[in-house]
Amino acid sequence: MVNLTSFLISSEPELTNWIGKLIYALYNGIGNFGWTVVVFTIILKVILSPLDIWQKHTMLKNNRAMKIIAPELEKLKKTYANAPDVLQQKQMELYKKNGYSMMGGCLPAIITIVIFFVVFSGFNAAVRYENERMVYELTQKYEAVVTENPDITTEELDETMVVAFNEEKQGWLWIKNIFMSDTYATPVPTFEKFVGRGLGQIGGTLPAETRALPLIYSQYDNGYDAVLMPAVNSYAKDGFFDMKQWNGYFILPFISILLSIFSVKLSKATQPAMPEQNGENGQNGQGMMKVMNWLMPIMMGVFALFYSAAFCIYMVMNSLITVIFNLVYNHIAKKQDAKWEEDRLAASYKKGR
Repeated sequence: MVNLTSFLISSEPELTNWIGKLIYALYNGIGNFGWTVVVFTIILKVILSPLDIWQKHTMLKNNRAMKIIAPELEKLKKTYANAPDVLQQKQMELYKKNGYSMMGGCLPAIITIVIFFVVFSGFNAAVRYENERMVYELTQKYEAVVTENPDITTEELDETMVVAFNEEKQGWLWIKNIFMSDTYATPVPTFEKFVGRGLGQIGGTLPAETRALPLIYSQYDNGYDAVLMPAVNSYAKDGFFDMKQWNGYFILPFISILLSIFSVKLSKATQPAMPEQNGENGQNGQGMMKVMNWLMPIMMGVFALFYSAAFCIYMVMNSLITVIFNLVYNHIAKKQDAKWEEDRLAASYKKGR
């Protein structure tokens, strides 16, 4: 049996993460955690919109700079074909002279990844707190029931705890418990899921009250199972394809992955041509860019499948807003580029005359 002592806390759970507190401030006003995540994501995207605009503006600026310096780059490659070190230096001088930013497109992407993990940490804290709060509340319920009804049977107690869990759990649309993943997973966290620290685990801490439950009224041998195992058993599946007992149906993970891939393709459409580098470093640089382009969709898929549906809603909404923004921006940028190219060719024609 797992030693519960190392998982104890002495009082009611407390949420300390500042992102988690912001989410819960919205939750207290909205009343449903799923719709809270939707509103939170929209607000966050509005706040971070200058970063998205800066990234797109930098890409647009680099695209235009590359069109201007492309003929000069070809001349440099012919002139310094046998002197790669000199060619590299001349290329860098040309990029700098024409305002081509080697880091301008990468820096916003790095900041975006940092923000993603900060928000992920906040959601993890909120999900952990909600599960700890649920266990705490169910423990209080259990203690009250066995105190008020000393003759209660094991079956009656288990039925009472199942009802109590279903009143505590937070559903959203097709998802039974938004604090569990939108997959075939059970809507009720098992003890291993609750205290686990690995991929997709909650990492929760048990209230001291749970450890001290009067287990003489229960068929279970530890406080957590006494409180939640009846609910776990009530969602037992009759085979893998017993979908009515699944917490969700993989809808959010599927949408999240599709939107991430689509977002990457839209972003690539406006990415400037990478300056050609000579030698092995150039090949490594292009390979790294390809890896970075596909890193986010892969990461989205992993997070969507293993972590809570609440965080998956955030990823879906974030990707959806990003896709809409990219579609609108690309449409506007295409028209601006056509006008810019027309003006540039007209200026070149006048200069040639």
